[in-house]
Amino acid sequence: MNNMGLYIGDTLGDPDAINRHPANDVTTLGDVMAALRRQYLPLMFFALLGVAGGVTHHLTSPPQYYTQATVLIDDRMSDLTEEISSSTPLVRNDTSLLNEIEVLKSLQLATEVVRQTDLHNSGAFLDPPVSLASRTVSSIKTRVVDFLGLEEDIPDPVPMTPEQREEARILATAAKLQGDMGIERIGLSFSVEISYVGTNAALASLLVNTYAQAYLADHLNANLDSTRRTAEWMQERLKEIDQSSRDVLQQAADLRQNDPSQGQRLRELAQRAANLDALSDTISARYEQVAIQGSFPVTNGRILTHSIVPKDAALPKLWQNLSIFTILGLMAGLCVAALRESGEQKFRVSSDVYTHTDQRFLGHLPLINLRELSDNAPPATREIILSKAQGSGLNAAEENARLEVERQSVMRLAPHLFWSVLAPQSLFNETLHNIHSTVENGSSRRDCVAIAVTSMLPGEGKTMLAANYANMLAKYGARTLLIDMDLTGGGISHALEMSDGPGIHQVLKGTVPMPDAIRKLPFTGLDVMPCLAAATPSFAGDILYHQNLTVLIEELRNRYDCIVFDMPSLGKVSDVKVVLAQLDQILMVSEWGKTPRRLVTQYLAQEPEIAQQIVGIALNKVDIGKLSKYARPGWPDSYLDLARNARPRKTRRV
Repeated sequence: MNNMGLYIGDTLGDPDAINRHPANDVTTLGDVMAALRRQYLPLMFFALLGVAGGVTHHLTSPPQYYTQATVLIDDRMSDLTEEISSSTPLVRNDTSLLNEIEVLKSLQLATEVVRQTDLHNSGAFLDPPVSLASRTVSSIKTRVVDFLGLEEDIPDPVPMTPEQREEARILATAAKLQGDMGIERIGLSFSVEISYVGTNAALASLLVNTYAQAYLADHLNANLDSTRRTAEWMQERLKEIDQSSRDVLQQAADLRQNDPSQGQRLRELAQRAANLDALSDTISARYEQVAIQGSFPVTNGRILTHSIVPKDAALPKLWQNLSIFTILGLMAGLCVAALRESGEQKFRVSSDVYTHTDQRFLGHLPLINLRELSDNAPPATREIILSKAQGSGLNAAEENARLEVERQSVMRLAPHLFWSVLAPQSLFNETLHNIHSTVENGSSRRDCVAIAVTSMLPGEGKTMLAANYANMLAKYGARTLLIDMDLTGGGISHALEMSDGPGIHQVLKGTVPMPDAIRKLPFTGLDVMPCLAAATPSFAGDILYHQNLTVLIEELRNRYDCIVFDMPSLGKVSDVKVVLAQLDQILMVSEWGKTPRRLVTQYLAQEPEIAQQIVGIALNKVDIGKLSKYARPGWPDSYLDLARNARPRKTRRV
């Protein structure tokens, strides 16, 4: 798709804004919706695949139970506690709460829970049932690793004692538990939620409650340990102060005995001794408070909510699985749709023709459905009667019988080459009329028009277009000659069973007179000059052959009103250029949804002389029912299907 965006600058009133940003360069919302309509099949497929995956995952996933407990942190338990621990003021801030949360998330606390619950010996925790999706992913991962040889070399285990192995198992289980537990703050409060989701309801409830109790016990032990260390420190300080006080008193006694005249020094020692005694009394008082606090163990927290064993599973949830897998399916479908859209580089709508090739768009030629002929009668209109003498010998019954016989003959022979006259009111014929009008308006000659019908690749329908266009002109009374110039294929000659006898190649070689190579079709009166399949394909080096071609075309111009050349594909035979140089116009055909735009664009860029001769490009084998999916909203291409459906059905004449 083109670049998507909105040009806000266009709203500033700049008259050149529209010219600078043509509509073809902007992808609108309508284009996106059209792309989604085109790619609805992969979107629906992957969406349904996502729904099926969600249902399968729900049915194959083991039930999981959610448990949670709530702990209040940093809360005073009683007035007595506040009185005892008044020396350590309560500080309620986020930093202290975050510190406590880190304690809850610590490996040490998880290890204590594992020891208390004997979790390292629990199969329900270490090897819980898993969903089918998890088993599938694990199996695929293992096979990929084995296939790529990415397995890590496991070193030989270090010899350990049974106690060491037991401790290693406890630590491994604690690490797993640490990752599975959920620790979250509740809003802006100082409460923390401890949660766990597991396949065993009783075990999940036990783990959450044990976690909360282990946290409080750890907090209590930490307070006791802190109190003990504080008391030990105070005892050491009291011993040091007592020793210092005795030393000061001894110095004062020695000084009075040896030199009583130093009164100033004695006063200083006495003051220092008094200070040490006061400090000793203060620390002793504090020590008594700490000792009392240690005899009343409290913790700054409490459990607000204990977990109970849940009866109903919290997971899996059907709506959740369906939503997730459906969204994943839609995302995969969008990726596939985007890849398919990015690879859409074929001719689809009229804008593709003149945007990528700078050529005129001639119209859509729908796919021919021979079953539609059952509702179409042979044309009833004949030549106008201008006098009684002209109409006196006309037998309508015989004429209709003759036309029906001829019609049945071409129906058995090659009805797709006569579609323009077998279904004259079809959309195919309307496009042929538009092509003829374009050819007449673009021709500088009024006596005879020599036009080539070709394509970029074989099989795009150039032979069918050339035959139908020539048959239409001949049926309307124009002197028309159809020449099969496809020297390597001879599609028209084979289809009309004209492979036997002389053809264009013998005429140009000078071995057969021109009139002997022209044959008339009875139903339309079209003259055809076939091409023998056994003819030598190349005439690039035959100068006389080229001169004869020029003479032949000039002679045919004097005899016919229109000469239609069914040419080989442009990219197939080099001799095509020799013929095209002597013709008036080129009518190019591209197959809808098949011909690469880049191929045509590059060829026309490299052959400017041929590009100047092209009167336009018609898209053949168009699926009208799908055309509106590729057309921009409001463009004429989007209404062709409506016009076809609105056309009344014809009834067979009796």
